[in-house]
Amino acid sequence: MPIFIIFSLLLASLVLTQSPYLPYLSKDGGLAVAWTIVLLCLAGGWIRKIPSGIWQDGFAVGALLLWFGDWRPQFSDDAPMFHVFPLYFALLSAWVTLAVINRSQQFDRESQDTLRYMQKHLARFDTLPLAVLVLASIGVPEQYLMFPSAMTLFVLRYAMQRSLELIDS
Repeated sequence: MPIFIIFSLLLASLVLTQSPYLPYLSKDGGLAVAWTIVLLCLAGGWIRKIPSGIWQDGFAVGALLLWFGDWRPQFSDDAPMFHVFPLYFALLSAWVTLAVINRSQQFDRESQDTLRYMQKHLARFDTLPLAVLVLASIGVPEQYLMFPSAMTLFVLRYAMQRSLELIDS
């Protein structure tokens, strides 16, 4: 999820510096761009025309922009969530990419079997329903921890799926 990491860090730096460009993300044009990214990536993933790593990365970027644009008008500009969540997403995605996905082909046979078992029996859900959960969590700002929790599940599911794709290739 390199693009998601970059956008998370970019958003965190814009919020930290109170950039004059932040209001554009909350306007109709910014929200339309975010919805377009989200819907195109979901459609591409659903019809399997876009590789999983690309549509999931694009969806995560669109969801991040949609979350910020939708929630910013409802909270004060100095709300801690706007400073913390983008940094958390960047660190989580970077750690998952570096520590899990990039090393997945070096997993021993037992670790690969465990990952396949988890994929088959514990994580039977597909990434698309998780994407719907992420979008639904954006719609309930009263439950402000629901979005980062749903996005965390999405990133972890991405890591599991991507690791197995690399192992099997």
